[in-house]
Amino acid sequence: MFKPEEECQAHAVKTFTEFNHFFMHCSRRFAQVTGEKLGTVQRTDYDREFQDLCNRVDKHSFWASMLTSKVELVLQPNPAYRFEDFVTEKIGNEREIRHTYTEQLGICMLNAGSDMSSSDYGQALLIMGDYENRVGESEHKMIRAAFEKFVKPFMDSASKEGAINSERRTLTALRLDLDAAKNRVRAAKTADEMKELEQFVDEAQKKFDEQYELCREVLEDRDRQNAAMVVHLEDFCRVQVDYFKEAHELAIEMEKKVLGRPTKGKDMRPRKDSSDEE
Repeated sequence: MFKPEEECQAHAVKTFTEFNHFFMHCSRRFAQVTGEKLGTVQRTDYDREFQDLCNRVDKHSFWASMLTSKVELVLQPNPAYRFEDFVTEKIGNEREIRHTYTEQLGICMLNAGSDMSSSDYGQALLIMGDYENRVGESEHKMIRAAFEKFVKPFMDSASKEGAINSERRTLTALRLDLDAAKNRVRAAKTADEMKELEQFVDEAQKKFDEQYELCREVLEDRDRQNAAMVVHLEDFCRVQVDYFKEAHELAIEMEKKVLGRPTKGKDMRPRKDSSDEE
């Protein structure tokens, strides 16, 4: 049986060996990256089809993030509320339901109208306040539908990008290992040294090819999913059409009610009786 001192020594040797292996890998990758920047070493290029696939996925990811942020800006102009909603989503809770600015305007008009209900001005405020409130309720439905049908699917899709990026980083690391091994073979001074280093090239090539195919499959699947995201754009379009149609109808009705109110042109202020003055 091993003594405690021997076990500690064996563990220390194992740890040092692993660290030395890791350090050598990192130093070779760094030297390869530096050489590529300076143009002093050769590198393995991805085929054109794979590069186009990567570019399509990257472009979709960039613009999906931009579009989502702009739609959220339209749905919630207040940056503090947007940050609060972001944190709420991250911890798995539902977003807080708040009054829209249109509803706040409607509530203000109703309160003002109630306070001045004895005047024509107050009656007009009561009518407008009611309709502004109804437009705000329609806006609430639009915000909720737009989030569920557009923003949330894009956010869910973006949350899966971490795994894809991890596979691509692994591919880059293996590509650096492969190119570093090839350049070591080119720099070999003897046939025996070259033969020994070629074994590392074969091993690195095998790992790179396996990861290359895995990345291709992952990216192709992602590309198909991205193409299918257009359905959420169509949903967002319909959500806006429904909202603007309802808001326009309410605005037309509000105008008719305000312009045709019974108190229009009438002086509703209380008059003093002449007998009281006598």
